[in-house]
Amino acid sequence: MNLKLQPVMLCMTAIFSLGLSACDRSKAASGNLSDKPDLAAGAAEEGSAGSQVSSVVGERELSLAAGPDVCFRAAAEQLGADTKVSEITSFFSAGKDIDSNAREPEGMMTICTVEYQDPKDPRKLVSVQMDVSSGTFGDPQPVDITVAGGDAATFKLEDYLIPLSQVNAAELKSVMAAQKAKLGGVYSRYAWSGVRLSAPGAFNSTHTLRLDLTGRLAANDIRQEGYASVTTDGKTIKTNNLM
Repeated sequence: MNLKLQPVMLCMTAIFSLGLSACDRSKAASGNLSDKPDLAAGAAEEGSAGSQVSSVVGERELSLAAGPDVCFRAAAEQLGADTKVSEITSFFSAGKDIDSNAREPEGMMTICTVEYQDPKDPRKLVSVQMDVSSGTFGDPQPVDITVAGGDAATFKLEDYLIPLSQVNAAELKSVMAAQKAKLGGVYSRYAWSGVRLSAPGAFNSTHTLRLDLTGRLAANDIRQEGYASVTTDGKTIKTNNLM
């Protein structure tokens, strides 16, 4: 794995087994990376039959129906709530009615990855990815860090870490509900397609949560993606590009 931390642009590009970097996934989810800083995706809780379909592994329900923090909770169970994380990425299926390429029912989690401080060497990052078919995380994989746009000798990983216990992704449910009326006037149908924790970057000097949305415009049925950046307590929208 390779992670580039750029003090100027701060674009995290850890390569996962999916063959996509975090920056590439952001571009795919939000359309234009220059307009939409990196962060993640979700699926609708808006009352469709499809949104009620979920994957259950043991006691854990792996869908947005279990809450926008389902990946975050799994990470806390696996790693401990005090673990210092850099980024968390969870994506959810938008369903075939919105995305013809979707393979899973609307709301089902398709990706859950966590980048966190290596407990064996605090100077380094490691990453784990969940097998969503079993609900278990794989073995930690090393993440190589390169620094562009600044002095690598002065780089401090601590500046890009936050204790998992200080991130309240569960509170995003209230943010999502508060947008329902506005979104209903723009989209004939939409789904929350990602929930992510993003490290500090060119657009934010601190960690932020990101909600990603995929929908069909009411005016012409064109598929459109949007996002909102939210404070890590999950309460305040900092950037709203959902519409």
